[in-house]
Amino acid sequence: MKFSSTLIAILSLVYNAQSAVVYDSSKFKGSSLKKFGFKGRKIFPAGPDLTGYGLGALEQIAYDHESQIIYGMSEQGFVNIFKFSKDGFEDLELSIDFDGAKLTDVEVCGGLLFVSLLKGVEPGEVQIFEALKLNEKKVPSKMTSVTVGVGPDMIKPNSDCSMLAVANEGEGKYDGKLIDPVGSVSLVTALKSDSPVVQNIALDKYSDAELLEKDVHMPLTKNALEYWDDHSDIADDLDFSEVRSNYSSDMNLEPEYVAWSADDSKLIVNMQENSAAVIIDVESSTGVVNDIFSYGLKDWSQTTIDVIKDDGCENMQKIEGLYSIRTPDSIAYVSVDGKDYILTANEGDDKEYGDFEEKQKSGDIFDGDTIALKDMTANPSVFDEGEGTSAMFNSECEGDNCSKKMRMSVGSSMIDYSDPTKPNIERMVIFGGRGISIYEVSDSLKLIWDSGDEFEKEGCKAYPWAHGGIQDEEFAPVGGTLYNMADDDLKETIEEVNDPEEDGCDDGGDGKPGACPLGKTVDERSPKDGYAPESIVVGKACGRLYAATVSEKNSVGFLYDITLITSPKLEEVFHLSPISETLNPGLAYDGGEIGEIDAESIIFLDEDESPTGKAGILFAGAFSGTISWWDFECEEGKDDKSSATTGFLPHYMTQLPVLVLFAFAHQFVF
Repeated sequence: MKFSSTLIAILSLVYNAQSAVVYDSSKFKGSSLKKFGFKGRKIFPAGPDLTGYGLGALEQIAYDHESQIIYGMSEQGFVNIFKFSKDGFEDLELSIDFDGAKLTDVEVCGGLLFVSLLKGVEPGEVQIFEALKLNEKKVPSKMTSVTVGVGPDMIKPNSDCSMLAVANEGEGKYDGKLIDPVGSVSLVTALKSDSPVVQNIALDKYSDAELLEKDVHMPLTKNALEYWDDHSDIADDLDFSEVRSNYSSDMNLEPEYVAWSADDSKLIVNMQENSAAVIIDVESSTGVVNDIFSYGLKDWSQTTIDVIKDDGCENMQKIEGLYSIRTPDSIAYVSVDGKDYILTANEGDDKEYGDFEEKQKSGDIFDGDTIALKDMTANPSVFDEGEGTSAMFNSECEGDNCSKKMRMSVGSSMIDYSDPTKPNIERMVIFGGRGISIYEVSDSLKLIWDSGDEFEKEGCKAYPWAHGGIQDEEFAPVGGTLYNMADDDLKETIEEVNDPEEDGCDDGGDGKPGACPLGKTVDERSPKDGYAPESIVVGKACGRLYAATVSEKNSVGFLYDITLITSPKLEEVFHLSPISETLNPGLAYDGGEIGEIDAESIIFLDEDESPTGKAGILFAGAFSGTISWWDFECEEGKDDKSSATTGFLPHYMTQLPVLVLFAFAHQFVF
């Protein structure tokens, strides 16, 4: 009996282990996927007796396949507890109340539940709880908490649940003056002890000049701070003096997301606002910054893009001289045929501090043959009157091929601040890669594939009514739960979005005025960031390797077969909320018909983790408060279980001989 319990415990540990996907493509030939489809959905509350659209009820989720428990992190300061089994979704009506604290992430691993808390510009916190066991129904017990860096954004345990990595964004705050903490990474060990050990890794290895030389995007270098604070049109309304006097380059570096390599030896730290990543070599409880790498600019003279608001996608074009910073949010780590890769969801993001906005309308930058921004110059090529140059983004542009409201960057990728009294516009740069990318990981990051214009072309073909559309929390109904909880600014915005005289529609879907359905917002995002995928996951199904992502604003999903990692194939385009074509979010929510809106958290479950026995994907909609389950139906006789090789066996099975020997030894040694 003792032997059995020991072996089961070890099997359980290894079964939980795999954090990065490992795949051997030589083991599998041909596609055996029959269908990827929707199976079920449920709306969950944002907290006890707290329901309504737009509340951020499921900002992040974590799933423990052993206990079949989903932990849903709410923007309202709760971690709510649900069940997902072969019978579907169930609300257990259990919540951990964090008393209104700003929560940023939730993870579960090895019997432990981790929750990260933001504390403004002060060091943040990770609280550790005992995760629930199978059929256990109670509020998890808190074990301890640890202090980490400022602004913990994302947390991720390694494969054996012995170490927790924390991406500390160090996001600044403007309240009459700018306070901008440094970004960092924390490694937490001794997780089950009363006093876990925290090792903070600084990102202060590089100067501004070195980061710019490496093409790392910098929203506000020291010289840029001087320009905006002393020389710009808004200088009188800004106070960057304290940050300038205490400036260090790592104030600009903002870790957003982390991913472990398959062997836990490397940690990739994604920095969204910098469109770059740091590779950290992890040894024991310490880590050493290997190097920092830019994701590079995407050249829109090489592939088409839709930047014109014309209620469709017919005007996609290549634009000479236009680039974008990919600024990905989520990344996924995968090892294929012995080589490591990361996949990036190139959402797009920017900085705002007081009256300073890194993202500005092109018509407010280019004014005829001059620059509207005070004391700035531009390279002659920026004002080339040829086709596809700044002419179409200029405030004086006339006709159908104009995009005066295109959002452009005033950060380092577009503007050279070497002379802070007279910065120079080097090129036109917008935000977001409008798709996904794959990079090979070695001692550097090497771009091997990008989805190009596939999101916009294929998304528009499949769901023309959702192309470039938008639904977010501001589409909540006037008088609804979010509206009644909101501050004056958000209330005013919700009122405008619901007012047909402003941004609303005469018919929200029930014949009455209100917020617009998604189907009536076509092309709203095209001059901004277009299809902006936020989360990306990788997993194995039907003997193949797949990646899935969803566009944040319009709920269009993309499933890729990445078995041939250098040549992915778009397998399917799907929509998480079809009812949104004709109903606005408030009506769809109240009618129980809403699908996932703002699918910020996605989890891929291989068949050995899935309660249904089929590989599938959980999609959680933050604003919609919904979770849906989509699974993979394999061709008969070609599913995962039919494989005779070890390449696709559950990870613990490949370790079985070692585990058995260890278990026997345990009886004699211990």
